[in-house]
Amino acid sequence: MKLQRDDIGYKLENLFEIVGEEKFLEISRMYGGSNLYIPTFSSVLRNGRNREIVKRYNGVNASQLAKEYGMCVNQLNRII
Repeated sequence: MKLQRDDIGYKLENLFEIVGEEKFLEISRMYGGSNLYIPTFSSVLRNGRNREIVKRYNGVNASQLAKEYGMCVNQLNRII
């Protein structure tokens, strides 16, 4: 069965274009009828950045890392 744009509704056209028909149907099968929260792009990147900071922190390089990531040392310490 081939989906048409009218089958999915205008609000989901972009999602359909990004993931394609097969993955769209899989998402519909798994999450159809429920409210699905998708985090913002910046928060997804922030989580990865924070993991990288924790991995690179060696106990004495907080100032260097803060400068590299464009944040203050207090903010970096909260992440660690």
